[in-house]
Order: sequence, then structure tokens, then C-alpha cells
Amino acid sequence: MLITISQLLILRKSSILLLLIAFSLGIILASFTAIHWVIIFTCWITFAFTYGVTIAYGEQVLFFRKWINWNIMVLFFLSGMLGYHFKVISSYEYEFSEIYLANDQLLGEIIEFQKGENEFDKAIIEVKKVIKPHTEALAQGKLLCYIRTSNSDLKEGSVILFQPDIQPIKNKNNPGEFNAEQYWKIKGISTIAFTTDENIEVLGQAKTFNSFWTNSRNYLANIVKQYIDEENQGLVIALSLGDKSNLSMEKRNNFANAGAMHVLAVSGMHVGILLAFLHFIFQKISFLRKRNLYLYTALILLWCFAFLTGMSASVVRAVAMFTLLAIGQIKGHRFFGLQAIFASALFLLIFNPLFIFDIGFQLSYLAVIGISLFYRPILGLFHSRYKIINWFWQGTAVGIAAQIGTVPLSLLYFNQFPNYFFITNIGLLILAGVALISVVLLFLLHFIPWIVDVLAYIVNTIFDILNSFIVWVNSLPGEVSTGFTPHPLHVLLIYVGIGFSLYQWRKGNAKFFKIGILLLFISAVALIFNREYNKSKEELVVLNHYEKVILLKGNQSLHVLYDGEKRPSLSSLDYLINGYENATGIKAIKTPVPKDIQVQFSDQINFAHTKDGMAIAYYGKKYLLANRINKKVLNSDYELIKGQWNQFLPEEHINISTTKKAIVLSPIGKE
Repeated sequence: MLITISQLLILRKSSILLLLIAFSLGIILASFTAIHWVIIFTCWITFAFTYGVTIAYGEQVLFFRKWINWNIMVLFFLSGMLGYHFKVISSYEYEFSEIYLANDQLLGEIIEFQKGENEFDKAIIEVKKVIKPHTEALAQGKLLCYIRTSNSDLKEGSVILFQPDIQPIKNKNNPGEFNAEQYWKIKGISTIAFTTDENIEVLGQAKTFNSFWTNSRNYLANIVKQYIDEENQGLVIALSLGDKSNLSMEKRNNFANAGAMHVLAVSGMHVGILLAFLHFIFQKISFLRKRNLYLYTALILLWCFAFLTGMSASVVRAVAMFTLLAIGQIKGHRFFGLQAIFASALFLLIFNPLFIFDIGFQLSYLAVIGISLFYRPILGLFHSRYKIINWFWQGTAVGIAAQIGTVPLSLLYFNQFPNYFFITNIGLLILAGVALISVVLLFLLHFIPWIVDVLAYIVNTIFDILNSFIVWVNSLPGEVSTGFTPHPLHVLLIYVGIGFSLYQWRKGNAKFFKIGILLLFISAVALIFNREYNKSKEELVVLNHYEKVILLKGNQSLHVLYDGEKRPSLSSLDYLINGYENATGIKAIKTPVPKDIQVQFSDQINFAHTKDGMAIAYYGKKYLLANRINKKVLNSDYELIKGQWNQFLPEEHINISTTKKAIVLSPIGKE
């Protein structure tokens, strides 16, 4: 960039925001278009040259000074487009999946490794070479690999040689499904493989900068496993090191329903707790009471913490923001609030443009923007003469302000709202900080025999209380509301309404402020109305799955019907339908359909499992999830449905296929 960091730090708030918008729009446009990077780079060079000439010869002329501002905006816009193209897989010159053939092998390094709850471990492998029968070729790219393993030799940093069967990552396109294709694309991954450790040869251990932090993280995790009760180990590791792989699905759901997932995802809250702890120590020791010494020490420790926890978008955001604040203070600049937020976002997007599509990145920035804009107005609504009450109200105000920033987008992505988030926030004011600091002390003092036992007891007690508190919140009636399915445009309008209302409130314009609040109220009512309509809507869904699985929704109920002979595992069914349950706001009832037995819901709806397939009668229409094609089937009045349970049925006889996406049938026929 032709603008230095020092210059960017002293730009006005609006200037940083405009640069951020320009850069972000460039990234988004590049993701939707197929413009070749050479064309974009040519335009970038042209505008950079124009900018240089204008700066050199026309800075004193008003017209050219205006053009300089526009030129900078265009440069940042084109930089965003270039950054996107240089990060996506299609820009790799030696992308491994393009040159890998059936008899080849891959040489790569495991850069992320998670022990699985079941029989498969998950690894992300950075491919270095494609080994062919008589030669080898340099390669680039990452592979998502699930490994059936009993071998403890595999870990982050392992250099391996293996021969996987590579498949592209594709969504099943079932309703409410997690968008795996987009999720992994953001991480620069487009292929997946399943293998066993018997097909993997470990060649050694890579010695890199990341391997140091990986080994450190593993060392600290082993301390937790050595001294902490098994019931609390997953929670302690998640809260302190950001690794949620040891957490059960039940605990994850409990924290999500209570509105406390930010505790498990290492984020700005953790950075704030560590900063407060560090500040407390520096204030107690006289020779450390120097502003710059504190800032330099905090910067070093926070970046170490960021690397230790895997550089998640949320923690990097918080550390980058504090870095900008610290640099501003050291250089004597006043650089606070929204300026730091926008500048840190811009730096992170320059570092990795794909962050803009990361849900964690979006929610973390919306949370801090919400706090920056709404914390003080909310705080001013209440004041007590008792300090402890004011302290709790301050924490509650932070939580409400963060929710204002994140709720619309959370409803779009997750379709649910934690009704008792304010109660959760009050409890976490004490528990989260005490829990994290206790673990930090355990890590620092674990080598002292009797102290480590005392600290382990304290950590176990605190995390028992934390877990019990979250379980209690989940036991409250209506702990979470699901079924919200706002359109992206609806979400955008809500944010516009929030911004409009805040602007009018600050201007003291009561009339327009009331109009903004009224529009927000109408938007909320529309969300609730749409939720109730979705609950009552009747439909039948045949899922894209390797077994016959059908969703029947109607009369505020949801049934999952599946082949009673094959009986897919309940955990796989839960994973398959969880998104649909959240989107509809209805908990599913699992109903097996045994062979040669009819399951009838009404005169208009019944199911029967026969040797030819699963027959469905649905409001005067008949469907058959066909196992085979014969004369009896062809002469019947069934519409034949093909799925992954039998992909070899001849297409000429098939009426409907679910091999690429689920089908949704309405009471009057196929939609």
C-alpha cells in the first residue's frame, strides 16, 4: 500500500470507514464475478501510477486533491479484489487436486489435528508434493482428511506420505443444512478424503513457527488432563486454549442455548480478562508502573496468546485492536472507539480477505460495534448508589449492547435466540473471569507440587459451578426460541433501522427516533409472524441421504421417518435434522417405518415399507422411494423417487431425484 501505517492511524474515523468499505466491496465483488486477476492488476497499476503523478504534481490544486481521495478509494477497492483472488484456491499455480491421479501419493504436513469422539480423527493437511510413479511434482493446497486411526503418532506438524481417494466438498442441499462448502472454501479447502492410519506413513515432524505453538498448546492441554477432573477437561481446554474438540455435543448445545458460546470460542472477552489481570499485576508492583512498559508487555503476551489459541478470527480481532490502541498511545495519538475497530478490521482483511466471509469475524465485529455505540446510552438508563449493583449493571449493559449488534445476523445464521442471555451474562461476569485466571495460574505454577493440587481443586470447583450455572439456565422454561428465518434483506433493513434510530436519538429528534423504533418493532413482529407461519406450514421433505429419511411437518409437529430395517444411528439423524429443527422451531419425533407395516398419520397421509421401496400417500399423491424398477412398479400410479440409497436406477423411469438436493412436497403436490 502507498499509505503508511502511521498515516492510517491519524486518518479521521470516516476515512478509515470508507477505506474499509471500499476494500470489503472489492472482496465481495471478486467473489461474485469471474474477472481475471491480470485485468484487475493492470487497473491497480494504472490507478497507482495516476495516484503517484497526482501526489507529485497536483496536490496543491483543489480538483486534483479531490481526485487523490477518489484514487485512494479505487486503489483499496481493487486491492480487495486482488487480495481475494490471491487467497482462493483457483489462483494456485500447482493446485494438487488438478494434478493428482489414482496411483499417485501425496506428501504433506498436518497443520490441524483433532481427536474425534467416534472412530474418525480430523486433520487438515497442507500438501507439499504429488509423488507420481516415476517423478514428483511441487503442489499447493489444503486437504480435509478424516482418518480412522488407533495410531497416536499422528499430530499437528507430522509430515506424512499417503494415498487418499479425493472428493470435492459438496453440500447435500438439505433444508437447514450447514453450508460446509462455503465454510471450508473460506479456509482455502475444497476437497475431502477418508482414509485409515494404515495407509499413512509418518516421515517426521516439521520444525516450524507453528509447531512451537502447537507443542506448547499440547503441553498445556496435557497439564489439564493430568490435574483436572475428566468431566471438566473439555470445558477447561475450550475456555483457555480455544480447542472445543473434547467437548460433548450436549455441553455445546447447553452453552449455545444459554447464549454463552462466546465463552467457548476464545474471543475479545478472554483478551479483556487477560488485560485486566495483567493491569492488576502491574499496578501492584511499583517499578512496573510505566505506561509504555505495560503496553509493550501486554502486546507481547497477547500476541503469544493469539498464536497459542490458534489465531481464531475473534481473538486476532481483539489483539489487533489493542495493538492499534497501544501503537497510537505510544506515538502520542488519540485513537479510540470506532477508529480502532474499523482500522483493525481493515488490517485483518488485508492480511486475509477471506475473513470477511467468516461468521465469527462478522459477529465479533458487530458485537464490538454494538458495544461502542450502545453501551453508554444503555448504561445511562439506570444508576444505583451501591457500587456492586452498578458493576453488575455495567456488565449487563455490555451484554445488551453486544446483542443489539449481533442478534439480527445470529437469527439469519442460527435461527435461534437465547431468551435468558442477560441472566447468563450476569453469571459470566464473575465466573468467566475467575475461571480463566484460575487456569492461567494453574499453567504458570503447575511445577510446584502442593500449589498445583490446591489450584487444581480451585479450578475444578469453579468449572463445576460454571457448568451447573449453564445447566440451570437451560432448565428454565423456554430457554431458547428457534424457528427464525429472516431474509438477508430483512436483516439489512433491521440494521438500517437500528442505525437510523441511534442517529436520531443522538440528534435529539424525538419524532424520527419514534419512527425508527416503530419500524424496528414492526420488523420484530414480522419475524415472529413468519416464525409462527413456518411452524404451521405443512410440507413433506425427502432428504438427500444414503438412507431413506423423510421429514413430515404439519400441525406444529415434526416427524422424522426412516427405514426401520436399516436403522441409521440416532446421532447421525440428529446431525442431519438439527438445522431443520432450528429453522422450523419444532423438535422432531423420530419414527421408524418397519417392513410390511403401514404407518398412518391421517386419511391423507400414510407410509408403508415394502420390498420395492418406501411408499408414501400424501394428500392424494403417491410417491415411491424406489429400491428397484420392475413391471409392477412401472405399472403403478406412484411417482418414482431416486436417491443415494440406490443411485443406479435408470433415469428414464425416474420422476424425481434427491441425489443432488432434497425435495420439498406441498399438500397439493410437488413444489
